[in-house]
Amino acid sequence: IEVSDGDVFTIKPQHGQFSAETDFHFDNAADMNCFIHTSCSVPIVPEDQIGPFEVIGDKDCPVDEDKCINAEVGTDPVTGETSITVKLNYENLDESRDWADNCDNRDDNCPGFDLTPSASDWIGFYPCSEKDTSPAFAVEPDFWSYTCYNGMCRDDEEPVASGTVVFKDSTLPLWGRQGIHKSISQVQEEGGGCYVVLLNKMQGYSPAPYYNLCMGNEFNIPGASSSG
Repeated sequence: IEVSDGDVFTIKPQHGQFSAETDFHFDNAADMNCFIHTSCSVPIVPEDQIGPFEVIGDKDCPVDEDKCINAEVGTDPVTGETSITVKLNYENLDESRDWADNCDNRDDNCPGFDLTPSASDWIGFYPCSEKDTSPAFAVEPDFWSYTCYNGMCRDDEEPVASGTVVFKDSTLPLWGRQGIHKSISQVQEEGGGCYVVLLNKMQGYSPAPYYNLCMGNEFNIPGASSSG
C-alpha cells in the first residue's frame, strides 16, 4: 500500500482473520517497521497509537470526539519510555455527559453533584474490567494525578479544567504510582491491556467509587514485551 503522512487506509486479513501479530514493513523507512497484536487477548480500540499509526475505527467502532477527556498511548522520543497523552476540557459539563453513573443507591447527592471544575479533580486510569463491576470503578485507580499533574494542587484557587497532560513514570508524582497504585512500567510488566481514563471528583459516598465527572475512552497499554 502506498501511503503518505495523514492518509487513512483499511487493513483487511488475507485469509479471513488476522494472525496473532500483524507486521508492517516500510520500503523507504525500515526504522519505522512495527507490528500490532491482533490476537483476541489484546483489545484494539479507536485512538490506539501503534508505531506511526492511529486506529481510527470503522462503522462498528466510531471515534467519540465529544468526550471531555481522552487518552492516547505513545513513546517518549527522547527517553523511549511509554507515555500517555491526556486531553481534557470539562469547563461546561452538564447532566447529559458520558459518565460512569456509578452512584451508591443510598447517596442523595448522586446524581446531581456539582460538576463545576475544582483544583482537587483528578485523572485516574482503570482496567476496562472495572466498568463491569457493580458499582463500576469501586476500586482505587492503578495510577492517577490531579489535573494540574505536577504537584499536590488540590487546594489551589484555580482549577485546571482544560489542556493537555502527558503521563510518564519519570514525571508522574510518587503518590500517583506507589503504595496501592502502580507505575506505568509495572502495568506493562504485568502484561498491560485495556484501560479506561476517568475524570473524577475527590468526593464520593464512602469512596471508592468517586463521583465521576466524565468517562473517557478505552485504550491499550502494551505489555513490556511489545513496548519496545
